[in-house]
Amino acid sequence: MESINGITIAIVLFGIGVFALIVRRDLVIKLLALGLIDSSSVLFLVSLNAQNDGIAPIVHGPAANYVDPLPQALVISAIVINFALLALALVFVMLLVERYHTTDSVRIAREVGKEKRS
Repeated sequence: MESINGITIAIVLFGIGVFALIVRRDLVIKLLALGLIDSSSVLFLVSLNAQNDGIAPIVHGPAANYVDPLPQALVISAIVINFALLALALVFVMLLVERYHTTDSVRIAREVGKEKRS
């Protein structure tokens, strides 16, 4: 049996995150699912460029098997951007909870519809 690699785990985590994002009504759970999707995309990018025998480009001479540092830089940027987006989304959820006293997205949508009609 072939061992499970990071790409397979990333695809499974992405599927779980998308499923939870679609099915769940709680906004906090939706944010957690969005964080899971973000983390699975980072894991996918890291696993895609992984090399077991790779070394850092500044350590050895020109004949060595180097690991490309560009995907690592993109991944660290993605982690920071995803963290900022989740933090901002959590602030918006907190404002919605303060105003409507619930985290249920359907109930909040209903309340917003009532406010628009009034």
